[in-house]
Amino acid sequence: MLLAVMLASMAIGSDPTNSPLADIGPAPRTVLVDASGKSFDLASLRGKAVLVSFIYTTCNGTCPGTTQAMTRVQKALDEAGLWGKSAAFVSITMDPAHDSGKILQQYARLFRADNSDWHFLTGPSEEIHRVIRGWDMWVKPLPGGGLDHPSRVFLLDPQGHIREIYNLEFLQPKAVVEDVRGLVAPRRKNPNG
Repeated sequence: MLLAVMLASMAIGSDPTNSPLADIGPAPRTVLVDASGKSFDLASLRGKAVLVSFIYTTCNGTCPGTTQAMTRVQKALDEAGLWGKSAAFVSITMDPAHDSGKILQQYARLFRADNSDWHFLTGPSEEIHRVIRGWDMWVKPLPGGGLDHPSRVFLLDPQGHIREIYNLEFLQPKAVVEDVRGLVAPRRKNPNG
């Protein structure tokens, strides 16, 4: 079924952007709680390109690297005039038992995240796990209290479709700025038809 949706969404002429990125499919419905305790619906960011990451604040592996890389991407988007107006970030905890709103606020400050359009989300454990599964992510407890998980950052287009999945190695500011620019630029009409 997912394959049929992906193929249908990749049909010629269905892409309203100038981007060469494939339309992987719609992002899963994601309604959680932001760091200030307010309900947050990912769909509220429609009209912007959005980077979605999954982290937990006590991670000593890829999560700090991912958040630091996203901080560099945010700075590059700001310098390109895209931050806030055309681009936003969402970071979803994978450890809701520990990562309260207050803890996520401290984490955001530690990484100097621009909270104007970078939303750190938590929520009840069952909702977090539903969201994690919906994004085709997974989390496994490790001995000693850590979590094993994939390191993926999803790029959504302004219509809420997944257009790229980065790993930490490919989350490079210049490349992400170009990907975002292609997603938010108005589509040019073909003069030949």
